[in-house]
Amino acid sequence: MTAKHEEVQTWLEKVFAGDDIPEFELNSMSLSLLHNLMKCNEHADKDAQFLVDDYRQKAEEYNIEARRCEGILKKMNLSIASLSQAGVISLRVIANLALILQVKDTSDTSFLLAMQHLDNELYKVEEAKRKEERNMQILTDKIKTAMLKQSHLKKAMDVLEQKAACQQPESEKRTKDIHFIHSKAKEYKDKIKQMQTTLLKLKVDPSIYHSSLVKSSKELEKLQLELSPLQTKLQTYSSLPPDLSCIKVKIEELKVKLADLENEFGKRINLMYM
Repeated sequence: MTAKHEEVQTWLEKVFAGDDIPEFELNSMSLSLLHNLMKCNEHADKDAQFLVDDYRQKAEEYNIEARRCEGILKKMNLSIASLSQAGVISLRVIANLALILQVKDTSDTSFLLAMQHLDNELYKVEEAKRKEERNMQILTDKIKTAMLKQSHLKKAMDVLEQKAACQQPESEKRTKDIHFIHSKAKEYKDKIKQMQTTLLKLKVDPSIYHSSLVKSSKELEKLQLELSPLQTKLQTYSSLPPDLSCIKVKIEELKVKLADLENEFGKRINLMYM
């Protein structure tokens, strides 16, 4: 911190050049700020000195070139005062052009090289401009496409909003119906559980359940289908002559079988109506 303070103090004395240095609170923060300011000031001074040296060098080169041109004019028994107004204007134009082009001298080679350099820079600028124009055209096309898509999306959104507004009552009704159905389903489920519990407590015969009755009904239909051809066959045997013993035996067998089927049929009927 002591070395930094000494550097800052020396720099302040140099800046104020013998004048009184304003008082400031000496602490680490203020010392750090002044030290950074000193560094920035020194860099700025160096940059400014580089520019001054460059301008001095260019001025010296221009003076040398002016003396050279003056010597040439003297050899030709010419002077600036002896030049015509047009000559003076041309000379000033050449001098200004040399300053603009930043040439080392006023020779044709220097001017041609400077002009070639300007042509190269102009070509680069024009190429960059064309590239930027192409990029700009691409971006413009993309923007137009995006705007067109946005327009289509907005129209689609408006249509959907209109449909949603029209379908909102129906949707609300469906929602209410769904809630009602869910509620009823829960209610029926609870009732089924209660009824199943009641049936278990009452020890009800499972044969009277709906599934059992349906099964019995199907079996009954099957028996009726089996009974119908037997009855037809029995009627056929009944029309035969009574003196045929074998036929009588067969008829008796069919009667027994028919009686069994009728009994079974009656039981099924009674079971269905219990």
